Amino acid sequence: MKIKTMFFCLLAVILLISSVAVDAANVPESRPLGNEPWSKEFVDSYPNAKVGTHVSIAHHPLNGKAYISYYDAVNGDLWLAYQVSPGTGNCHGNNDWKCVLVDSEGDVGQFSSIDVTYVTQFQLSITIIGIAYHDATNRALKFADYRENRMPPWRISTLDAPLTSTGSRGTYASMKFDNNNVPVIGYHTQDTYGIVGAVKIASRVGADGTGCNGGSPDWSCEIIDSAQGNIDFGTHVSIDINWLNNANVAFFNSVDNSLDFARPVASGTGSCSNNYWNCITVDQGSGRGKYISIYAKKSLQDRTRFAYYDQSEGKIRYAYSVSGTGNCTNSGFNCYWVDEVGTSNGHFGLSMAVDDQGLPIIAYMEGLGEEAPIRLRIARPRSAYGENYGNCGEEQDMFLIWTCKTLDSYGDTDMAEYVGVSLNSAGLATVAYSVDFHLDDQTFLRVAEQHFKIYLPLINK
Repeated sequence: MKIKTMFFCLLAVILLISSVAVDAANVPESRPLGNEPWSKEFVDSYPNAKVGTHVSIAHHPLNGKAYISYYDAVNGDLWLAYQVSPGTGNCHGNNDWKCVLVDSEGDVGQFSSIDVTYVTQFQLSITIIGIAYHDATNRALKFADYRENRMPPWRISTLDAPLTSTGSRGTYASMKFDNNNVPVIGYHTQDTYGIVGAVKIASRVGADGTGCNGGSPDWSCEIIDSAQGNIDFGTHVSIDINWLNNANVAFFNSVDNSLDFARPVASGTGSCSNNYWNCITVDQGSGRGKYISIYAKKSLQDRTRFAYYDQSEGKIRYAYSVSGTGNCTNSGFNCYWVDEVGTSNGHFGLSMAVDDQGLPIIAYMEGLGEEAPIRLRIARPRSAYGENYGNCGEEQDMFLIWTCKTLDSYGDTDMAEYVGVSLNSAGLATVAYSVDFHLDDQTFLRVAEQHFKIYLPLINK
């Protein structure tokens, strides 16, 4: 009898140890993913460092590991961190992650944006990583491309550089691989001499490329929309790829103080300054539409969605497409505020991802204007937690539908001034964010990650 009892105890211990991360197939579909637990850890942290700003995150589509691009503000370098087998990494203070110096030529790495894809070529499956970022030294857009079957695996290209000393290219970069694994980048450009601000798009097209102002000949670039007399027009760019393999581009219109949305049209009858793109205003208001995160429709029945910052009112807002009955500036969208976060004239951390059930998760900084430290918060629909009532945001049908929670807050620190959120294929979230220690004037890279938990069966002796 004692042997049998010891066997079941040992089995319980083995199951408990293995419950750190399990496949989604072992979890009931009815379990709300929002209730899965979080773990938090520093990824890259060392004395006198300022690492973890301009952060972006994506998950490998096959193995589910997280990849994070970020900026080293002390040395002006672009870095990549990704998950490896426990104890085999080399990041400062965390050997469960591997940190790789990607580019250190000049001051590079601000406005980084990463995506990861997995393709089969010539019966060989390979991982491809793409990172778009700004070269502050040369005021240019750069792209770092990794392929695991290539030597050397990294290639770095300048895609778009200004023709004059008064211009700048590549701020507010946003990068995605399209459905054919082609990298596509949306970004902001400006020219102070001509006083022109614009949102542009670059894509790798191979031999048909135009070179983008003397850049890589495999790429072509085009202006989507521009404004004379306002160099801040077209900032806060966010792109995603829809089910038709078209790029959808969101940006801040500083002329009209609005969130604008652009998508291509084949007929050349669009309303953008480039008439092969159609531009519409989604939501308008003073400072409304900055720090946008877009999700494009993945099917005809899906919805286009936006999370963004309302600077004048100090609120997070959320918009989604409807069939012409919406309450936004544009009746094709519904708009609601989600959480009150305070106002800021500095950088504001905000990022959104949407799971396969169409439920968004918004990660953001909160606590501006208060004496308390700035915290990392997440907002999800109440259904993500299996709840009937939310606790934040604007009432819809007489109920609060959003649930807002503090994910991380600690001492004399400001968290998530830079933040990115991504979901793995099982629907679990990882949030990468900066942590700023005021007293020591240091910034570190930190992550919060969801894990499945297993409910052990009751064992009778």
